Amino acid sequence: MNKTIVNKLNTFLKQDGFYNTFLDEVKLLKISAPMVLSPCIYDNWIVFTFQNSKTVKLNNHTLEYNESNYLVASSKLPLESQTDFASEAEPMISMIISIDSNEIHQLIQELSPGFPLQDTDTLQGTFVDRVTPEIENILYRLIEVIKSKEESKILGKLLLRELFYRVLKGENSKFLYKLFDQSSKEAKIARTLQTIHNDFANDLDIESLARKEDMSVASFHTHFKNITAHSPLQYIKKIRLAKARDLIIQEKLKVNEVAIKVGYDNISHFSREFKKYFGFSPKDTKASYEEYDLE
Repeated sequence: MNKTIVNKLNTFLKQDGFYNTFLDEVKLLKISAPMVLSPCIYDNWIVFTFQNSKTVKLNNHTLEYNESNYLVASSKLPLESQTDFASEAEPMISMIISIDSNEIHQLIQELSPGFPLQDTDTLQGTFVDRVTPEIENILYRLIEVIKSKEESKILGKLLLRELFYRVLKGENSKFLYKLFDQSSKEAKIARTLQTIHNDFANDLDIESLARKEDMSVASFHTHFKNITAHSPLQYIKKIRLAKARDLIIQEKLKVNEVAIKVGYDNISHFSREFKKYFGFSPKDTKASYEEYDLE
């Protein structure tokens, strides 16, 4: 990635943390110290790293992205991420872009993919692809725009559309095309993931979820695991625990209140599962990074 971009970002990313920009779909992240492997939810994002690298694990599947490639998490997925080499001298600087499903769908209607979509294999919902010169150029212009409220309003959406087009032209973008083929297994599982996120506190019956997408339970299990690297029950548990952590941080709720809100009847069981997953108790939960607004 062009060092000019890194130098420009360093002028306004003064502290570690997340930065909201004037373009709602775009956030920046700066980390100046190594980060141990930690659970997190990647929620329909494209992530670019301008300096340093990051490793994500989807159960036993490991991906690394750095200055030369980017990560696409085109479903709501519980991952574990770590940054090994970030330092004060060379912090990790990333841009997180929320995928606009409507824009992607519209672009796909206008494109003819250079590969067949009728594969029998189900594709995984997270992949990496190469940062091309065209993408690097868009990112450079995007960084100029997101500092200005006026320019973000007028030019931001156009730049994102151009970026999404380049991502769809990427070598590994097949999953995105299949995701928007409403009859594909990828699209069916993506709808199920949204249902789980909407109804995570309720009793979620696997047979009902499979039936809703006109799939047998066996087929549903197979394709669900191929795409998310988790069984449906594993996925539901991790989403509930991630939602619990968000509630503790954002709404300052008590542990017993949070447990009930995310579907646990037994507070002790909830606390054990929470600590096993995150490595700390619900009472010890705090935000990983501060959040700032670009000025």
